[in-house]
Amino acid sequence: MILSRPISGKIGTARKFVQSFLLLLFFATPWFRFDGMPLIRLDIPERKFFLLGNIFTPQEGYFLHLFLIAMGLSLFFFTTLVGRVWCGWACPQTIYTDIFDSIGRKIQGSKYGRKDAPLLPKIITHLSWILISCIASAAWISYFADPYLMVGSVSDLKQSGLIPGWIGFFAFFAFAMYADIAWIREQFCKYACPYARFQTVMMDAHSINITYDFKRGEPRRTGKVKIGDCTSCNMCLVVCPTGIDIREGTNVGCIACGKCSDACTQTMAKENKKTLIGYSTENQIYTRDSSIKWIRPRTIVYASSLLIVLSALSLLLWQRVPLYLSVLPDRNIPPISLGENIVRNFYEVQMQNLTQTDKVLKFEILRKDLKGNGKILIGGTEEGTVTLPANSNKRYRLFIELQLTKEDVKNKSHSILLKVSDSGDPNFFKTDEVPFLLPEGLAFHENHTKGKIVYAQKP
Repeated sequence: MILSRPISGKIGTARKFVQSFLLLLFFATPWFRFDGMPLIRLDIPERKFFLLGNIFTPQEGYFLHLFLIAMGLSLFFFTTLVGRVWCGWACPQTIYTDIFDSIGRKIQGSKYGRKDAPLLPKIITHLSWILISCIASAAWISYFADPYLMVGSVSDLKQSGLIPGWIGFFAFFAFAMYADIAWIREQFCKYACPYARFQTVMMDAHSINITYDFKRGEPRRTGKVKIGDCTSCNMCLVVCPTGIDIREGTNVGCIACGKCSDACTQTMAKENKKTLIGYSTENQIYTRDSSIKWIRPRTIVYASSLLIVLSALSLLLWQRVPLYLSVLPDRNIPPISLGENIVRNFYEVQMQNLTQTDKVLKFEILRKDLKGNGKILIGGTEEGTVTLPANSNKRYRLFIELQLTKEDVKNKSHSILLKVSDSGDPNFFKTDEVPFLLPEGLAFHENHTKGKIVYAQKP
């Protein structure tokens, strides 16, 4: 385990502001409500995803697919521009490692990380780390369970004696975080993080990253012999949280946190010189006073792909109707003939109202390939409308009756396009195409004696 020396500077101060904002956002977001619903929550038992007043179901998984594709393209795009800025500024691994180190130094002082550190401060440090892990784990679990109900279940634990289901997940994530941040630490960044593996492929000579100006710094000083500007103080190595030497060039272990830049800035300030380490491109090191080339083939490809995916996602969200509709033929009840040329089909309807208002929904036949007239019945009533409560999931039995003509009997299978619409909002509707089958053996006969068309079962 590597314990880097603490360092202050402009980059470190900026990182603290960014990380504080992200922590505040992480801990506060689950407690907020939007239009009476969680601001963001993945409710796995209820199979719902709440986001900014919208409810998404597993059947709308294509939104998740597009979102993940957009996140991947964003990662490629911003890595090409600014390197591993995510790792050093926003990654939870980095943020909580800094928090753990800060707590350890406040408790143990200069003995932090040393083998001869007193036992009691060590125990207090690890207990503090476990407490932080529990708090972070509870915050993470609140993105999947209602935090208000979590607090209530803990307060009622003594009375009910029932252990909430989320306790097991809470304990697992708390242990995992403590083991990771307290013991694994930078080893995850260097050997396990998949981002570290392909970030060098995404970057090129025009990508902004923490870079060492070897033209000014090399050859390094030897004793009192001044050759290059690098004083060989090794402070950039001492403050690095992953233990790499930035002077050796771009390294897979570099998380672009900028601590080495703050250390070099302080050292070079003593000699009234500009820092040798900072956020720049390799091209700027090789070619003095060259500008950053933001527009290049790979940035154009990534930006165009990201724009296409985001446009498709935005269009689908704009056209989205917050209603789940599934109409399937009832396999337990076959089509029947009611006489007078009337055939009835039975269907099972499942609907889910994904809004916070009750909806009065009307069923109607939008299109069919049958010539005869028909009607829709819900639950054995003579009406084709239902009231679907807010944020509810209901099942109904639907009947479709059609009065057949001579042409309709020629085919035993037909197609009907159903429309379900809100009586108060014409833009709130969904359609579903369902089959309409004729009873087995139904045939067309002309009865000349009675002068009308009748239908009878074949013998």
